[in-house]
Amino acid sequence: MLKSVEASIVEAVEKAKNLGKPRKFKQSIELIINIKGIDFKKPENRIYEVIELPHGCGNKPSKICVIASPALAAEARKIPEIDRVIEREELEALTGNKRLAKKVASKYDFFLVDPTLMGLAAKALGAALGGRGKRPQPIPQGVDLAGLVKSLKKSIIINVRKNPQAMCLIGTEDMDSRQLAENAAAVISKIVDKFEKRLKNVQSIYVKKTMAEPVKVEFAE
Repeated sequence: MLKSVEASIVEAVEKAKNLGKPRKFKQSIELIINIKGIDFKKPENRIYEVIELPHGCGNKPSKICVIASPALAAEARKIPEIDRVIEREELEALTGNKRLAKKVASKYDFFLVDPTLMGLAAKALGAALGGRGKRPQPIPQGVDLAGLVKSLKKSIIINVRKNPQAMCLIGTEDMDSRQLAENAAAVISKIVDKFEKRLKNVQSIYVKKTMAEPVKVEFAE
């Protein structure tokens, strides 16, 4: 990534940590990237990326839901990092139940789906997930499921469709500022790699605590 930006991110993170009143909970540190010169009305310009953060999400790891047939479900239940396992019968009960589907879609960040259940998962949860910028992800045949889950626990989703802005969590306020900066740098690098003009397509970058004002990251285009 653009090393010249990392020092500025560290400085901005330090400022962001010191803003706002103390809270009784660990606040998230968020990254905001405002984009310019890209027409997101064109589908080919839209961005959907799963990005693994080098230092994870702090005390707010991503929540994983696995939708699987009995054999794979049994394997999934042995992996403690998986937050929920849904089998066919429960998935069928979600079909047509918009309220319950929205509740499930809101609770988990990643939905790993047995390929044999992808059609049913799309029918039951597709609309609820799409409205929240999420997608069901088929589980590749023969994949190390525990390894995949471990990676996703440290990952975030960037989904830019119409509004030219990418936003995501990069950790929590109790994390080391340099680690937070390296997480932010990983996201920025992944995003600007998609642009022909790289940083020239970035209008501004901010970091902020959940309950505080944003702090601008200074960088040269």
